[in-house]
Amino acid sequence: MNAVEKTRKLKEKAHSLGFELAGATPAVSSPQYPDFLNWLSKGYAGEMGYLERRKEERGDPQKILLGAQSIFCVGLSYNPSPEHYPLLENNPISCYAWGKDYHEVLGEKLRVIADYLQSELEPGVQVKSYVDTGPILEKDYAAAAGLGWIGKNTLLLNKKFGSFLFLGEIITDTELAYDEPTDNLCKTCTACMDACPVNALEEPGVLNATKCISYLTLEHRSDLPENADLHGYLAGCDLCQTACPYNVHAPQGRQPAFQPRSEILNLSADSTASMSPTEFKQFTQNSALERIKYPMWQRNVQSC
Repeated sequence: MNAVEKTRKLKEKAHSLGFELAGATPAVSSPQYPDFLNWLSKGYAGEMGYLERRKEERGDPQKILLGAQSIFCVGLSYNPSPEHYPLLENNPISCYAWGKDYHEVLGEKLRVIADYLQSELEPGVQVKSYVDTGPILEKDYAAAAGLGWIGKNTLLLNKKFGSFLFLGEIITDTELAYDEPTDNLCKTCTACMDACPVNALEEPGVLNATKCISYLTLEHRSDLPENADLHGYLAGCDLCQTACPYNVHAPQGRQPAFQPRSEILNLSADSTASMSPTEFKQFTQNSALERIKYPMWQRNVQSC
């Protein structure tokens, strides 16, 4: 089977599984890799030491999968439904974590695609799949595969589906038909930068994570800086996304798994402050919030 036919079938499979976006790009070092190294050197990664430890792999897909030729990229929308959009303004949990853990949801779908490639399209082909966990610059490769462009808030943006997107990748040692990148349509707009209350976006496309509310609530393990202002958020932050014009008319995500759980809908200041370790474990179970440990949660609550 030639590369064009193989890629067409992979995209059809991805769309049948609910992915709104799919594309392929060569498994070569990303042109943005030097920018990533420069970003690390400035200390903008904060306590995210895993980025430094595996930085060489992020610059060379061959270090992830020997013989890699292609990266098949997919995007799945988690844009809230109109009825839940008010929660973006008054819920202390970022909407990426309202439903089931996206790692599990996308991971299962990627396994189906990978199995399809290995069993039906090209038996014996090698694959490595990741959902926000592997040493790969996923947003840069997604942009190279034509899924969108990198916005000034450093997130992948798609003209139709906006930026509330979960991304996944399959690295493989087979040749695919490669897509062309799309134009960057942000132009002179600075809505996302203007919306950030802590000025974490040092310049267009450059995030100082040590200032970012999402980083401070989710990744920063030690005590918060004395001047930290979480602006009411306990886990993540949606402010730079809700301000983006491309999210205003984006269709809602179609995955029932990402709909807000009842625990999210009924969350209150009293319930967040009074959670016991057992209640917190139950509250975060099977969600992306499992990344937050109970002491971090207490710290965040006390800082709001």
